[in-house]
Amino acid sequence: MELLHIRNATLKINYGGHTFLIDPYFAEAGSQPSFAGKASNPTVPLPMNTDEILMGVDCVLVSHLHPDHFDEAAQATIPRNLPIYCQPEDVDTIRSAGFLAVHPLQDQVQLGEITLTRTPGQHGTGSILPLMGVVSGFVFQHPGERTVYWCGDTVWYEGVQQNIDRYQPSLIVCHAGANKFFKEHNVFGPAYTGDSDVLIMDVAQVSRLCDYAPDSQVVATHVGALDHETVTRAELRAALKKSVDSDQLFIPEDGQTLVFDQPLKTSQP
Repeated sequence: MELLHIRNATLKINYGGHTFLIDPYFAEAGSQPSFAGKASNPTVPLPMNTDEILMGVDCVLVSHLHPDHFDEAAQATIPRNLPIYCQPEDVDTIRSAGFLAVHPLQDQVQLGEITLTRTPGQHGTGSILPLMGVVSGFVFQHPGERTVYWCGDTVWYEGVQQNIDRYQPSLIVCHAGANKFFKEHNVFGPAYTGDSDVLIMDVAQVSRLCDYAPDSQVVATHVGALDHETVTRAELRAALKKSVDSDQLFIPEDGQTLVFDQPLKTSQP
């Protein structure tokens, strides 16, 4: 299988004869409001044009509808008849944007020989959690491919551990920017008045994930594109260099493709 890391959570995965686009985020650099008062978002441009991103895509997977996962630019660009799989909570909103083939994924769907399963996530902890809404991840299974667990926007919690135990993935994709919201730049108004804990995994949680699944390779994404991240790729690599083997953890740059076969190959943008 091939995994192209595009930007933020956006991935293009060739798997079992299908090409999936995950969480398309097509906004031009600086075209969205700040989340932390540091810079407009996204903080970096796409590494390729949207025609190239959409080339060969069979279907789109949308984990949830936060603006860095399925934004207005993506909604305006993606063909209306392209199949979209999403959590049931988001079906009506996506259909109202004009998409004609929106499929709620309550649990599991069969796409040829691929079994695609939706998994729950926990988008933060404490008082911020009710404001973050329902989020999902996906598990890919195919008789001729690795089992892949894409965690989505979640912290490390018992649900992630249970999914690893249940599906035994040989490849795990996690979100690792340690993003937070801050009271000095309150994007929620009176509904929230303090600094949040991390909304997705941080260094310690990625380390725990790698330790819990030592036989799995891990790809850390959702780093390097938003102003409320609190860890950079360089900091993540440096912090985990001694505790996690370089053959287990990969932190791709935007536009980098990872080819997961035997042995692992990588290609730079």
